[in-house]
Amino acid sequence: MPDFAPGQRWTYATRPGEETSTVLILAHEDSPGGGIVHIRVDGLRLRTPQGEQSELAHSPIAEASLRDSVIDLIEEHAPLPGDLSGLRHWEAAFARGEAGSFTLSVAEIVAAVEEAVNSSERDGPPLFHKSNPK
Repeated sequence: MPDFAPGQRWTYATRPGEETSTVLILAHEDSPGGGIVHIRVDGLRLRTPQGEQSELAHSPIAEASLRDSVIDLIEEHAPLPGDLSGLRHWEAAFARGEAGSFTLSVAEIVAAVEEAVNSSERDGPPLFHKSNPK
């Protein structure tokens, strides 16, 4: 399997009904405890209080978790979105030691985000693996 690089588009093990959904690699970085890959997920049917959303604009995921999720590399050098503000906010929070990455599969991240935006409380294990940048 090739290394993850910005502009790659991958198929992955999706949730039912989202079989055409794909993952776009936004950035890849080394981190203590393992690499972190920043992804965008397109082609979703993510239910929110405002209606259905077709994308998850930014999600940091542990490289090992992404490797376990993806199936086929279907495109290289895909254009990146013009708005990478989610990634920039994450980078600033990570530098302060206040952000980490998901250790769930991509489908589990989508489900967890959907659950979180549709409920005021969330029970269960932590969704993030917090990394210390120093």
